[in-house]
Amino acid sequence: MMEKVERKKIPIKWVAVGVVIGMVIIASLILLYSPLLRIINPPKPEITSTYGHDGFQGLNYVCYVEVTVRNNGGDGWIKVFAEISGAGKYEKQEQRVYQKNGESKDLTFVFDISFWGALFSSMTYRAWAVAD
Repeated sequence: MMEKVERKKIPIKWVAVGVVIGMVIIASLILLYSPLLRIINPPKPEITSTYGHDGFQGLNYVCYVEVTVRNNGGDGWIKVFAEISGAGKYEKQEQRVYQKNGESKDLTFVFDISFWGALFSSMTYRAWAVAD
C-alpha cells in the first residue's frame, strides 16, 4: 500500500525575500562592473609633484620629467601628459595608467634633447592629467 507523501509548503513571504535578495545581488554586480559606475564616479587625477632634470642616458642627452599623480575619484584609467619646450624643440608625451581611488603613482617621461641646445638655452616642462 502506498503512503501519501505530504508536500511542505514554503510561505510566500520567504519566497519574496529570496527574490528581493537575488535582485539586489544581481543589480549590485551589474552596477559594480558597469561603465555606468565610471560616469557616476569617474577618476579625478591630480598632479601632486613634477620634477625635471637632464642627464645622459647612454650616449644620448635627455630631459627627465618625473610626475606623481594621485587619483581622488573612482577607480579607472588616467592619461598623464608631459611636455617640454625650449632650445627650438617642443615635444609632448603621454602615459595611460589604471589607478584605484586614493592611489598615487610615480611616472617618468624621457625626452631626447640636444646637449648643445640645452647647454645654451633653458628648457621648460609641464605636466597634467585627465580621466580617460
